[in-house]
Amino acid sequence: MSYSKSLIDFIISMRGGSFFLSPREKIFLEVLEEMGVPEEVVKEGIEICLGAVDPRKRSKYPVFLCMKKVLEIFEIYRKHTAIKESFDWRERFNFKIQLVRDYIDAEPPPPASEEDAERILMEIESKIMKQLWDKLGQEKKKRILEAVSQFRKEDDIYKELVKREIRKIYGLPVLSLYVD
Repeated sequence: MSYSKSLIDFIISMRGGSFFLSPREKIFLEVLEEMGVPEEVVKEGIEICLGAVDPRKRSKYPVFLCMKKVLEIFEIYRKHTAIKESFDWRERFNFKIQLVRDYIDAEPPPPASEEDAERILMEIESKIMKQLWDKLGQEKKKRILEAVSQFRKEDDIYKELVKREIRKIYGLPVLSLYVD
């Protein structure tokens, strides 16, 4: 994990009462890092999330339950950064499509807007992940599900972890305009 020690210290101090992150919380941070979520966004999302938890219960509150809030903040950050950098979303869209050309059957429709391009990429990624999951042998599926089973009750992170494992097997990139 390459997020700084200050982030881990921040999380521990926000929770109070605990001196380390659990293995599941470390995996959560690894997933966020692989998704391209900047450290300051993770920190802000966790701060808002834990700030809403009763201080007496924070020490036992698993940080990975902050996934939804972190992703909400990340979405805002991505849009703000894209506007600030004024990147060519059409060029990025076409680049991402080229990366997965071998996995798609038909040419995707041309997006009308940046939001439309991101939605199309997410739909394509979802279809690819489903196809690749279906192609996996039962043994590999079983190993993936066992590896992520501790997150089964946390739907958001569970899905991301399964996608992460499929990406590792097939060497696929994250299909988002905002993740390099």
